[in-house]
Amino acid sequence: MNRKQFMEYVEHFNNRRFDKVAGYFRPDVTLDYPDNFMGSQKPGVTGRTLHGPKEFIANYKALTANIREVLNVGTFISRGNQFCVELITEFYVFKKPPAGAPGAQWKKGETHILNQNVLYDLDEKGKFKRIRIFHHRHLDPKTVKLK
Repeated sequence: MNRKQFMEYVEHFNNRRFDKVAGYFRPDVTLDYPDNFMGSQKPGVTGRTLHGPKEFIANYKALTANIREVLNVGTFISRGNQFCVELITEFYVFKKPPAGAPGAQWKKGETHILNQNVLYDLDEKGKFKRIRIFHHRHLDPKTVKLK
């Protein structure tokens, strides 16, 4: 996958066209989150893995019912069947998520911006087979300059 192709994927994601986003996935894709974006990692407690396009779509529909998420692409490095992307991800909480929903720890009116590194593994047809968010840091929304 090259940067231009990935930007098309991001365009679908940012516009909540999750059926198109899922078209980039293998049926058995996994998406691994290291923690809850709120603090230290606790093995078996804070990590989460989504399995398959249906879980991905359900998770992001639940998230975007309360929060606007926008992906901004920074560094993009591709080699063979893997690529790594720096994402500056904006979260705008327009409605308090209910307990148990994605982003439930956030409050209405808050803005959260995270800098994340994400590693993508592709199959022989170029479909996403594994996505791993392996590092993130919180940024100050007042000082972030987005493109």
